[in-house]
Amino acid sequence: MSKDFVKSWSTKEKVSTSQGLTGRLRRVPLKDRLMKTIYGLNNVQQTLEHSRLNMEQKHKALFSKCLHAQETKDMQTAVMYANECAQVKKIVQTIVTSQLSLEQVGLRLETVADFGDIAAEILPAASVVRSVKGRLSGVIPEVSMQLGTISSTLDSLMLEAGEATGQSWNVLSSGEDAEKILAEAATIAEQKVKEGFPDLPSTSSAQGGVNSP
Repeated sequence: MSKDFVKSWSTKEKVSTSQGLTGRLRRVPLKDRLMKTIYGLNNVQQTLEHSRLNMEQKHKALFSKCLHAQETKDMQTAVMYANECAQVKKIVQTIVTSQLSLEQVGLRLETVADFGDIAAEILPAASVVRSVKGRLSGVIPEVSMQLGTISSTLDSLMLEAGEATGQSWNVLSSGEDAEKILAEAATIAEQKVKEGFPDLPSTSSAQGGVNSP
């Protein structure tokens, strides 16, 4: 590990300012910025958990209304609620997939914070964050914006780490790691949603209007 990397990793570096008022500022070390990023990811996951719980409550209410409509033979209303239930399940699956993906990102970044292994972990982590950001843009825009900031920070960290260490990134390998994280998260999320959300009693009308998540 180069001396430049060690310095930028944990030492507050003095940088000149153009104003000349304070003369010099201290640049926040890479490690400190990484820890702040991990904290931001934890906040995002808490927001996603709150959204997931809200969506589950919404699904329960819609499910109950759908059952009532079926019991009263109001099939048009039953189909409407069944379709809404299906949409909520899709949103929940997106949220859970995002939670699981970001959890893996956090674990990887904590490893970086402990061992300074920038190259192997930050690039796939940044790729996952960008992917999750895109998936959530139309579901929870405020979270997508937060992830945009986190993604920019990770990109900056990678750039500075590369300059300090002289390392080049294996983009292909990192992309495969990111895809693996996302695929595993999607598989687990699908199973969790399947187990946690009961299926509505089927009717010919409802089957024609509902798409499985």
